[in-house]
Amino acid sequence: MKKKDEKSHFNDQWEQMLIHFKNFIRTGDQEQLHLFRVQVKKLRAMLELFDVTSTKKQLSKDFKPVRKIFKHCGEIRSAYVNMKLWAQYHFTDEEFLMGQLYEIEKGTNSVKELKNKYLKTIKAAHNDIADDLKHIGNKDIVAFYKNKLDIIADLLSKLQFGNDLHDARKQIKVLVYNRKIARSALEYSKIDISDEYLDKLQGLIGDWHDNILAMQLFSAPELNHKPIITKIKRQDTRFKRTITALAHDFEKKAIVTEKQKV
Repeated sequence: MKKKDEKSHFNDQWEQMLIHFKNFIRTGDQEQLHLFRVQVKKLRAMLELFDVTSTKKQLSKDFKPVRKIFKHCGEIRSAYVNMKLWAQYHFTDEEFLMGQLYEIEKGTNSVKELKNKYLKTIKAAHNDIADDLKHIGNKDIVAFYKNKLDIIADLLSKLQFGNDLHDARKQIKVLVYNRKIARSALEYSKIDISDEYLDKLQGLIGDWHDNILAMQLFSAPELNHKPIITKIKRQDTRFKRTITALAHDFEKKAIVTEKQKV
């Protein structure tokens, strides 16, 4: 991808993030909040790649103020996810539901009150980052992807269902989110990465992680709902079995072909 195309792609992704944030402030819509947070993750992944050619400073550091907004909004998202779990598992504790609704309303109002400050923060972060974006050469992109694939393969080779697996998913998503920028460089280097495989693996790990969060929620002393916990444990066993099979021989499955450059 040419430098002007890289910068245009970055600006487009930033604009999408801003649109979703403004929509959430205006409507309080949870889907807009979710899409804002997804865009933050995409931009963070992109800046990790851009940092490869950054000589003065790490651009990802200039993104930290936006990530603080992301974390603030995460409190609202967590309460909403808890409410969805309440419905999914047919939990009948109305007090629990009202508590989550209260947290959503309180958090949303808090973000709205900080609207002007947060919009200024987002604008300032963009100004700090955009002028320092450097072109990423094919060799740098290929080296970045190979390094990430090695890290993921190492994390999955000694598969443990804990933080390492969650970290492996984060690394996979960095590759997934940078597809557009990296595509031509990978094709030029005759590296064919299976998008379908990476999507399926990271999706399953995400489902497993959500299931763990559900178990933690319903295992809390104030809830401790044993029938739900039993159901979640059965799901956990199924997730582990499927992920173990899918993660086996990660590199062979992730890289469809890697031919010598002619």
